[in-house]
Amino acid sequence: MDGSLLYVSRRMCTEAEIGDIVAVSRVRNASLGVSGALIASRTRFAQFFEGPPAGIATLMDSIRRDDRHTGIDVALEATTERRRFSGWALAYIGSSVFIDGLIVTIAERATPCPDPGHLERLIRAMQEFAQGR
Repeated sequence: MDGSLLYVSRRMCTEAEIGDIVAVSRVRNASLGVSGALIASRTRFAQFFEGPPAGIATLMDSIRRDDRHTGIDVALEATTERRRFSGWALAYIGSSVFIDGLIVTIAERATPCPDPGHLERLIRAMQEFAQGR
């Protein structure tokens, strides 16, 4: 069974650096059997990925060491029977002011556990953006 993970973080890089992240991630994710999506707002990242638990663990180790973002908050970890981004090693959705509100709602929540409805809205928005690309 595959796992899935959604994290949000504070963005500390330029648009050009995001292009580098996407290029490297697509190759690495494919080699690990992981699929998913990345979206950036003006100040935040949200990334959802799914695949073998070992692949997800490898990616999270790398992500936690990457200084192009900070304040990494794993908002969701789950098992999944069906992949949402099966056709994408990494769908890069780009920068979106619209999505900023969804990310901030999760990142700046007052409780330790994010609202499942907020998580689902963010993941669905990422899917809709990816399908439109």
